[in-house]
Amino acid sequence: MPRLVARPAENKPLAIALILITTLIFALSDAVAKLMVARISPLEVSWIRSVVVMVITLPIVYARIGRQVFAPQHPMRQIVRGAAVLGSSLLYLTGLTYLPLADASAINFIWPVLITVLSVIFLGEKVGLRRWGATVLGFIGMLIIIRPGSSAFQMAAIYPIGAAVMWAFASLMTRGMTSTDPPETTIFWSALVMLVGTTMVLPYFWTTPGWYEIGLGVFVGVGSAVAHALIVFAFERASAATLAPFAYLQLVWATMLGYLMFSTIPDRWILTGSVLIVISGIYTAHRERVRAKLDKLGQ
Repeated sequence: MPRLVARPAENKPLAIALILITTLIFALSDAVAKLMVARISPLEVSWIRSVVVMVITLPIVYARIGRQVFAPQHPMRQIVRGAAVLGSSLLYLTGLTYLPLADASAINFIWPVLITVLSVIFLGEKVGLRRWGATVLGFIGMLIIIRPGSSAFQMAAIYPIGAAVMWAFASLMTRGMTSTDPPETTIFWSALVMLVGTTMVLPYFWTTPGWYEIGLGVFVGVGSAVAHALIVFAFERASAATLAPFAYLQLVWATMLGYLMFSTIPDRWILTGSVLIVISGIYTAHRERVRAKLDKLGQ
């Protein structure tokens, strides 16, 4: 029989603090990954990170829920979700090869808005006029950043956009699995699918890394494992709608790290588009919180 783990009581201040820490960890990991993709392929970077994440994650999730981690209710759904997470990772890392850190991060943060669109397409969810307005605002922000048709447009912007689509799809699948599988199971299977997927095609992209690349990869892997663990702890103590607005602090860290590590400064178009995306995402999270309250009252 699977061992049940007692869930902690609600603690919003602690949950918010954990999310704020993860924003810095993710921004640092992205900055280090950008250093790596200048030397080895994005797929190899993802593989090194996957190895480290698996080594760290497996003992933790097994200690929390035991053998249940290996037996999801719907294995194929976990595999598809893991493939989406892998695709998102590879596309984003490829985007970092060509784009400044702040630009790639800002474009990628369109994913909360994309969830609204995908929820309508795949779940038939009804979305009100205000949420559609927030969605349109987010897309306007993205268009301001990438400026298609102008001399400033870069085809490489397609990579973080694709990464955002894949991550939004994975997030949407997560909604449907929360009632059947604990988060630890989902974390483990995502790490497993990423490790197996990258290993299968790694020989075609392999470049023997030096100790410098290995060291950076270990840093990225540890950061990713720690950040995702903190996210689990945070979501055990507060709702996603409560925590979502604070995740946008990652854009601030990305801008600062881009300047300190790569001497890149976002122009006014990047900043304007980023502000619109943040406003759109925060308002979408607000509407999710309002809807959750109304659903609770209606029960």
